[in-house]
Amino acid sequence: MSQYILRRSLLAIPTLLVISLVIFAILALAPGDPMSQFATNPSVTPEIRENMKRALGLDQPWPVRYVKWLTAAAQGNLGYSFGAKVPVLTLLQQRLPQTLWVVGSAFLLAVLLAIPIGVISAVKQYSIFDQVGTFFSFIGFSYPRFSPACC
Repeated sequence: MSQYILRRSLLAIPTLLVISLVIFAILALAPGDPMSQFATNPSVTPEIRENMKRALGLDQPWPVRYVKWLTAAAQGNLGYSFGAKVPVLTLLQQRLPQTLWVVGSAFLLAVLLAIPIGVISAVKQYSIFDQVGTFFSFIGFSYPRFSPACC
């Protein structure tokens, strides 16, 4: 069992790296840039915008920026949120307790419902609990639907 956990943990590292690379590349290749919010501000001249790009490293290619971001993140520096005007680590520290509370409560409720329903449906086959267990097992599935907006 410990080998399984170790293997899965070691597999998680490259998976997270690939996911972060893909997301970083998609955001970097998306149209527009982070400095476009200053384009309509007359007090921010093009020279100031270029200086800000250079200071933030936005004048470099996205693979170079990704390696710099990954290095900084590995050292604990997750950057600065311009929307919230605070460091990202501060945002995470503020929001993590509520997130863990909601996720933990949902997990606990799911386990408290799933175990009795599973046991009863195994003991009493073809009972209402068997139908309930089947219903709950299909909740995560969604079927393609056609909406007037798409056609």
